[in-house]
Amino acid sequence: MVLINRFSIKSKLMVLLLGVSLGSLLAGGILSWLQFKRTVESRVFQQLTSVRVSKSNQIESYIQSLRNHVETLSEDSMVISAMVEFNSAYKELENQVIPNQWRQKIAAYYRQEFFPRLSKNILGEQVLTNYRPTAQAEQYLQYHYIANNSFPVGEKSKLIDAQDGSDYSKIHQKYHRQFRNISHKFGYYDLFLIDFQTGEIVYSVEKETDYGTSLERGPYRRSNLAAILSAVKDNPGKGFVQVVDFQPYSPSYAVPAAFFAAPIYNGPHIVGVLAVQFPVEKVNQILTVEQNWDGLGKSGEVYLVGSDLLMRSASRFLIEDPQGYEAKLNQSGLSDRTIALIKQLNTSILLQPVKTKAARSAIAGVSGTVIVNDYRGVEVLSSHGKLKMQGLEWGILAEIDSSEAFAPLHALQTYFIIVTAIIILLVIGFSTLVAQNFVKPIQTIINAGERVKQGEGDVEVKLERKDELEELGQAFNSIMGDIRSQRELVHQQKLDNNALLLNFLPDTVVARIKQGEQQIIDYVPQATVLFARIVGLSQLSAHKQNREILVIFSQLINAFDESAEQYGVSKQSTVGDNYVAVCGLSRAYLDHSERTVKFAMEMLEVLDTINQEYQVDLGLRIAIHSGPLIAGIIGHQKFAYQIWGETVDITANLSTKVGVNSILVTQTVHDLISDQYLFVKYPSMEVGGMGELPIWMLLKTIGRFSRQVELVQTSFINLLSQGESTAKLFYERLFEIAPEVRALFKENMVVQQRKFMATLQVAVNGLSDVEKILPVVQELGRKHGHYGITHEQYEILAEALIWTLEQKLGENFTPEVKAAWISAYNLLTAVMKEAATSTTKETQPVAVES
Repeated sequence: MVLINRFSIKSKLMVLLLGVSLGSLLAGGILSWLQFKRTVESRVFQQLTSVRVSKSNQIESYIQSLRNHVETLSEDSMVISAMVEFNSAYKELENQVIPNQWRQKIAAYYRQEFFPRLSKNILGEQVLTNYRPTAQAEQYLQYHYIANNSFPVGEKSKLIDAQDGSDYSKIHQKYHRQFRNISHKFGYYDLFLIDFQTGEIVYSVEKETDYGTSLERGPYRRSNLAAILSAVKDNPGKGFVQVVDFQPYSPSYAVPAAFFAAPIYNGPHIVGVLAVQFPVEKVNQILTVEQNWDGLGKSGEVYLVGSDLLMRSASRFLIEDPQGYEAKLNQSGLSDRTIALIKQLNTSILLQPVKTKAARSAIAGVSGTVIVNDYRGVEVLSSHGKLKMQGLEWGILAEIDSSEAFAPLHALQTYFIIVTAIIILLVIGFSTLVAQNFVKPIQTIINAGERVKQGEGDVEVKLERKDELEELGQAFNSIMGDIRSQRELVHQQKLDNNALLLNFLPDTVVARIKQGEQQIIDYVPQATVLFARIVGLSQLSAHKQNREILVIFSQLINAFDESAEQYGVSKQSTVGDNYVAVCGLSRAYLDHSERTVKFAMEMLEVLDTINQEYQVDLGLRIAIHSGPLIAGIIGHQKFAYQIWGETVDITANLSTKVGVNSILVTQTVHDLISDQYLFVKYPSMEVGGMGELPIWMLLKTIGRFSRQVELVQTSFINLLSQGESTAKLFYERLFEIAPEVRALFKENMVVQQRKFMATLQVAVNGLSDVEKILPVVQELGRKHGHYGITHEQYEILAEALIWTLEQKLGENFTPEVKAAWISAYNLLTAVMKEAATSTTKETQPVAVES
């Protein structure tokens, strides 16, 4: 009362009129709403009951038609003949010898194809011994028609004849097309012929993992297919069709399956059982009217429930809105595992519980209507009843969301609210002036927003009020502050992008690009260039797929890049089988030559790792030279920082001269690092306009070469006791791979072989003191030059020698020993080549004195 006394007379009158008007409207509206609600509810229940009865009749008729068809098929003469012939052919397979490779392929199919699909739908680890076939006939059929079947999973039925020459396959070819046509025409998931006496599945259309197994002692003896076989045996009357309810069926990857079955008589004798896997799609088509749900609006559905209160048909909401359906199931408290299975299998059959009052009444045989919360937790109007089908305890429910059913009622509520609002607006029309005062500050904020839209950044709203509109203005100003912060973040991102660009271009080049400079070129006074040619990459295509080659090549290049970064070397390009890198380009190093050499040696180690990992035989030809070069930006849209000049040309030409898995350096590089590495003189290289360039072959670090000498000498001791056979095997291999060199050996081969072993022993023993043996090797090189031995023939000799050592030393010829022999051979032949090149007189080839 104290509050009312504070109002003006005008305000009190407005309150009185408003109260009377609202009271009248509420009283009449509530009475009308209750009457209308009863009318709508009765009409909806009548509609649902009509739909439920109609669908019940259709389902019962369809199930009976399936019974009739199974009964007809079981009495068909073609089916009887097929049953007799398959039984006989199956028994012939029981004595078949099953090769071990067949068993392995069957096991591989289970592990690679069956278990991955099955494990998605069931819990626990799958054990092969619990599923694989054990009897000869089972293994024989699963090998030829499943494991060795070239058709993919789900299409195994396309195989008509296994081409194994067995009587079984001849019978299979005779009948399979007809059975497959029957199965597909009537929509069966699968069709089976089962031996009545043994329970063995002697034939199936789809060739899943139950094919050939025994339902009495095999892995599926506890399945509902085994249960229906037992039911047929318990009631083997002619024409009597049995049915079993849905259960997860492992051969179908735990998808719910139901079965019909009937005995097959040949005259007075039972010869087998015909079984079909229930086509649930047809039931869904009947219940959903092919997903049109005629007469059920936007949320109505008809579905089946089993005696275990689990669905026996698909939920409409799973079909139409899987994500919304999943959200409802999460809200209803259904386990995550069950929800995942529903999503995985795309079915609610045997997975969706329906523990509602309507479902329990339907299973109990009580027909009626009720308003309940359905399996989603949503309030629905439900009409329920029980289906009359022998062998199946199913209830049927027709439901619609109460929100849709009572939509007209909601419309009435909306109408009532609108009328009430109009009356209130008429009573309080004076609020227009207040509204104008209310809208003015809002318009101010809108105008400020337009200014922001046009690009202004420093926009601020000032409202001198003491209400929520002032708070709104403050919120706008706060948002503008956030926008300014975002702009600052964008600016920072530009700075970060600039830093990223500096990672692969020198900072001076980046700065010049930003300034708009079109042509950028730099002179680098001193840098070291490396050219590496990958050998054997193209030969991989003969025995490896392109995808495998790509993996090997990518891993090799990535490993090279990582090593280059470690040593401060910059990769310039990878074109074909060429890898080009530079040290001292983007960042100056005093030891750029040493860094590049270390990187080259690590490239060989990386290559060896790749060869061992992938069982390939790739090689590298590496050339290194130091000197000035030119670098610059090439291109505009897709630019690149390229190098060129005399130093680059010399390195590129040098890479064509180097042997496999060898490193050649110029005199410049040699002089810088000769105190740290072991080199041998290599034949000089002719470069246009520069004359002869001295070339050196890099062996290893001095310490590592000592280790390799030890390996060579130790392994050679094992050859001394079989020297004659070793030399003989060497020349046989040499003449096999290079028959043209046979003419160079004029004297008796026994004498020649002894000379070979003697020379080889001198060379191996002399590796302990390379400086002492070099004059001997140089003299031998001059003789070979006199004989006309070419550089290519040195590589042929190397191939023959390495092959001979591999044959003679066997397991002792490890990759490390092989690398040591190759290094030693490269050392000696490099000296010989240099000596041969320095020979001043050209002579015709004569007999070799090794």
